[in-house]
Order: sequence, then structure tokens, then C-alpha cells
Amino acid sequence: MKHIKSAVLMFATLISLNAIARTPVPIINYDNISVATSSGKTLQLEQVKQAIQSAAGAKAWSIAFQADGKLLATRNERNKHFIVVEIEYSADKYSLKYKDSTNMKFGDAPQPDPSSFQNPTIAPGSKVIHPYYNKWVQEFKDAIRVELLKL
Repeated sequence: MKHIKSAVLMFATLISLNAIARTPVPIINYDNISVATSSGKTLQLEQVKQAIQSAAGAKAWSIAFQADGKLLATRNERNKHFIVVEIEYSADKYSLKYKDSTNMKFGDAPQPDPSSFQNPTIAPGSKVIHPYYNKWVQEFKDAIRVELLKL
């Protein structure tokens, strides 16, 4: 019985370490996404901006206004992880691009080590980040699409 408890404890420890130590992945930027509405009508710049703001509120992002056609979206996850995405938008397209982050394992991809389990498809020197960054930005992008389809 003692061995079973030890084995279960060791297994739980390995699983929790895997969850904590996520391997960084390449950053995904979204360039020139077409603005699409369910009605097919052309939107005004202010309507696209409003859709982005609504999506931000729905997905725990804060918006800071920049020059015309640019916004900064910030996400604060449990006061531990911070990400900033620059959003460029017009009446017919928008882009989401990495701007900054804190505590998200951002950096250059290391040279591959054949003895490790690193992803060999990541080009050395490319920019990488914690995989949750891409997940959160994807969810935000999807929320923007939903808001635009309402118009």
C-alpha cells in the first residue's frame, strides 16, 4: 500500500510540473484580417473600433487608445502574467501583433538540442512565448469576429 501511495504522489508531481513548465512556442501575429459582417455591408471606422472594444470587455482585455487606427490591448492574468497587443484597424481590416509581455517566457528560440524534447520545427532565433499568449490572443481575435458579425 505504501508503494502505491508513493507512485500516485510521484505521478501527480510529474503531471503538475508538466503543467507549470510549458515550453515556449512561436508567437502568432494576425495580419490584415478582413472585416466581415453578417449583413455584408461596409462598416465605418468607428464601428470597427466599437466591435474591438466590445470584444475586449468580453475577454478580460483593457484598451488604451493610440493614434487613429491603433489601439493597445492589455491583459492582466492573476496579477502575474501581463501581455500587450497592438491593434491596427481600418474599416475593412485589422491586425493583432505582439507588443510586450511580463512573465510569459518571451525571448528568442534557442538552438536545438538533439538530446532534449524541444520542438525541432521552431527556427533558432525566432521569437517565442508561453503558449497561453497565443491562446488568449486567438480567443480575443475570435471575439472580435463575433462582434463584427453582429453588425
